[in-house]
Amino acid sequence: MLRDRTVAFLCLALTAIIWSTPITFFDTEFEGVDNDRMEWSCPRPILSPSPDVVDLDVVRAELADTPNGIVQSGHPQCRLLNGTQLVLGLLSLAGGIWKGRLWWLSTSDARAEKKFARLHAKTSGKPKGMLD
Repeated sequence: MLRDRTVAFLCLALTAIIWSTPITFFDTEFEGVDNDRMEWSCPRPILSPSPDVVDLDVVRAELADTPNGIVQSGHPQCRLLNGTQLVLGLLSLAGGIWKGRLWWLSTSDARAEKKFARLHAKTSGKPKGMLD
């Protein structure tokens, strides 16, 4: 069984990974587009939650203009995928905050005892100052 702080850390790390890593592997086939000659890409989800729509007719025209080269383009599904990654990151962030709050509340008594012990460790128990 994992502790609350471990789960909170894992959720926050997962959020960072989801939001900062764009999807780069695409195996979707489109009519008139040769995937062997295409280099698909997507922007990072946190920087571009709703990227521009990719026109496949423009991609086909670029492929026709460069018969032997590789054409770079954003993937047509990036718009949907980035939104999905953004929502998954938000869910993971919410889980991390929730578990972090549970951990913080469960350890509040121990923190209060440490603070009390630290504040009263250097006193002798005798009154000081004007109370002498």
